[in-house]
Amino acid sequence: MTLTEIRRLLDERGMRPLARFGQNFLHDQNLAKAIVLEAIGELYPAGPVLEVGPGLGALTELILDAGLELTALEIDRGLAALLRERLGAKPGFTLVEGDALETLADPAFRESAGGRPRLFLGNLPYNISTPLLAAVLALPRPPQRIVMTLQKEVAQRLAAKHGTSDYGAITIHIQSGYAVRLVRVLPPSVFYPVPEVDSAVVRLDRLAAPLVPEEESAAFHAFVRKGFSQRRKKLSNTLGIADSRRPEELSVPEWVAAWNQYKEITPNP
Repeated sequence: MTLTEIRRLLDERGMRPLARFGQNFLHDQNLAKAIVLEAIGELYPAGPVLEVGPGLGALTELILDAGLELTALEIDRGLAALLRERLGAKPGFTLVEGDALETLADPAFRESAGGRPRLFLGNLPYNISTPLLAAVLALPRPPQRIVMTLQKEVAQRLAAKHGTSDYGAITIHIQSGYAVRLVRVLPPSVFYPVPEVDSAVVRLDRLAAPLVPEEESAAFHAFVRKGFSQRRKKLSNTLGIADSRRPEELSVPEWVAAWNQYKEITPNP
């Protein structure tokens, strides 16, 4: 979808991008195709697909044209109406209008086909990207692949190595279950309106054997967050385990080992 087409669609309906929803529409068609190829390439079957923040449907349409079933979550009433008009007749398209965080927490949605995606795709609003990602990971069956456009700094935290300033609790939470790759950095100029920050596309592929059992994931994440709550303190002080290192010094497997040690000395961790 070109910049001219985006402006025309919005102007015809008296609409404008809403800052409170973090709306920045991708208008580089080659990038849109590259993102979709990154998402569905080598993933068979690639569907069903869950998309948050479809906007005007630049990625949505490409996914549907590839013959995949897609459920889109859109909070903006005007954009939801436009998506129904543009894509409502396409086979495999389901649109859920409302707040994505509320939808992802809804028991009925979580048990539906939309709540059990194989692929998650999103141009996530920068102000709520971390809680949205956490909500997706908490679905009954986490996606095999996640491809997202995020603020560059957030993407760097997801892909960070231990011992760096970007490495934190969210890094460990993600990398204990997914292989993370920063695919490409996107300049502000490829979006309308132009954001004030750089963006990045990041790809997460589910590990064949996640490092932490699914039933322990929430407790493990809370354990790691506690360790990073006082970043300059040693883990022996913050977590009461026999480790004199600071939280950023442990690799992801070492954090898993620390968690297993903690379980041995703590009843009902």
